[in-house]
Amino acid sequence: MPSHHFFLALALAVLAPAAQAQAPARPATFELYVDEVYDQLANGAVVFSVAFRDPLTRQSNPALRVQEGQPVAIKVINRTSKTRSFAIMSVAGARSTPIRAGASGVIRFKAPPIGSYIYNDPLQAATGETRTLFGDFVVQARKN
Repeated sequence: MPSHHFFLALALAVLAPAAQAQAPARPATFELYVDEVYDQLANGAVVFSVAFRDPLTRQSNPALRVQEGQPVAIKVINRTSKTRSFAIMSVAGARSTPIRAGASGVIRFKAPPIGSYIYNDPLQAATGETRTLFGDFVVQARKN
């Protein structure tokens, strides 16, 4: 009987790494507010801008970091008075429909190949606004 336990333990030890390697990646989830903000510049001047903000850290336009091939979900909550949008340039499926003032939207897609990408509000560019609605989307190598 004990020899069966040994072989079972040996089989589990051999198969466990293979099962872990094939396990699906955990989704990367983010939440961003679109906020109207007043920022103080290094010279002391205060300027009005619109930014994507992390609701916990309140950091404007935070870098979003994911792993290659990882499922991604980004919830964008528009807290401004204008319709906004969200897109990651050159990433298929990483674009929201217009998000009305006070509404939210969720963008779901699979992380693209390793590299750095820019997220922004494509509606902002169409209106000629030049505020700060953009940030970095960084795709890193998948950890094994």
